[in-house]
Amino acid sequence: MLALPSPRRSITFAALALGLLAAVACKSSGGGTGGSGGGPVSGPADTHCMGVPSQPISQPDCHVTSLPDAGASDGGGSGGSGAGGGASEYGPTMYNSEADDDDCKYHVKWTSSPIAENRDVTFTVTATYKAAGTPNPPACSGCPVEGAAILAEVYLSDTHPAPNTAQVTTESPAGTYAIGPIQFDAPGKWTVRFHLFEQCADILDDSPHGHAAFYVDVP
Repeated sequence: MLALPSPRRSITFAALALGLLAAVACKSSGGGTGGSGGGPVSGPADTHCMGVPSQPISQPDCHVTSLPDAGASDGGGSGGSGAGGGASEYGPTMYNSEADDDDCKYHVKWTSSPIAENRDVTFTVTATYKAAGTPNPPACSGCPVEGAAILAEVYLSDTHPAPNTAQVTTESPAGTYAIGPIQFDAPGKWTVRFHLFEQCADILDDSPHGHAAFYVDVP
């Protein structure tokens, strides 16, 4: 005669099955750059530095507060921030999770913890020099950018910035920065602009000051 499973054993098997389903669901509900939630917005790879000489930087020019010649034609950095006519000091916001900064000084990559609405998010940003320059110690092309104290400017629109979460930046190892917490308080296509050496004056072309902005999807 065929033995039937006891009711107690059937309940146990059902509970185990539900537990496995719940575990799978939790594992697949992540976000950021490694899950199914928010993250970088896919699009054309950035090419604004293609065919353009990489811009070396000079740390001493961090402290230059005025042009040496009052008749100089432009202020150099930040995509022509010294030009008149209300030109934007920033380059276009970029797709994906890596690109060159606005002035072709640095190559910037980012990842994040899971991204969701009203959740604390930490961005991990790495930056390398595109050209040799004269920081201390001397930089080389592809070397990590140390001491950049990267900050994140985060907004959904010109009138909708991210909530103030008292973000903190830590650097470890050299050239790798953890930035957070950052919160997105609404779904949508956000802009996250990373500022490098924000404390430096952005007067001369080779000032270390730089920035790179990326689109981030928040579900």
